[in-house]
Amino acid sequence: MRRVVFTSLLLALCACSAFAQKAKPWTELSEKEAAKILNDSPWGQTQTEGEDSRQPEQTSAITQVAAPRSADRQLQREGEAPDTKPSRVVKFRMRFLSAKPVRGAFAKFVLLKKGEADEGLATQLQGFVDRDFGDYVVVAVMAEAADPRMVGPMMQFLTNATVDGLKEKVYLERKDGKRLVLADYRPPGPDGMGAKFVFMRTLEGQPFLTAESDNVRFFAQFNEKMKLNVKYKVSDMMYDGKLEY
Repeated sequence: MRRVVFTSLLLALCACSAFAQKAKPWTELSEKEAAKILNDSPWGQTQTEGEDSRQPEQTSAITQVAAPRSADRQLQREGEAPDTKPSRVVKFRMRFLSAKPVRGAFAKFVLLKKGEADEGLATQLQGFVDRDFGDYVVVAVMAEAADPRMVGPMMQFLTNATVDGLKEKVYLERKDGKRLVLADYRPPGPDGMGAKFVFMRTLEGQPFLTAESDNVRFFAQFNEKMKLNVKYKVSDMMYDGKLEY
């Protein structure tokens, strides 16, 4: 019996150690690691719409505005066959900006775009990463496509949208059906992070999410053709021993 208990504890400690290794400083993230946090992680999800007649795309970074341009990717575009049809795929990125890992990933891309060491910028970005969002949860939404015309209608909608027009169409929902309604909205700006949907962190005087929560869903119905619907597993949103969302 003692051997079984000891083995279980050892496995738990190993799992905790492996998890702790993932929570490394944002300045040490590689471009690939930062992209994964933003696009395919407990805090950042991607919803893909449309069809693509080309070869499957490689792992992308973040938005065309905020991501650094790579010489390899530029050569790949120049080497494409002239009769290749442009992709009609649109990728909607939905990220918990109020989660520290997401802010760290964004900060890393800003440094990568800078291209050279800048201690002053790194210090400013550290302040952004450590920012306390207090009573608010913020989900940042961005649309990306190889052909900018594919995201034009969506970005125009997000730019002109208002909190009153979105309040009944956008929410965060727990597995038990309880919802957080939209509290505020900020349209896309020059930071490349996209539109910001703001929610209160509590419901009926209690934290909306806890470490014991199952999952949370971000839902947005902009019109008949524009609907975002993604789920996040709450138990995976632990970062440095704290629930980040």
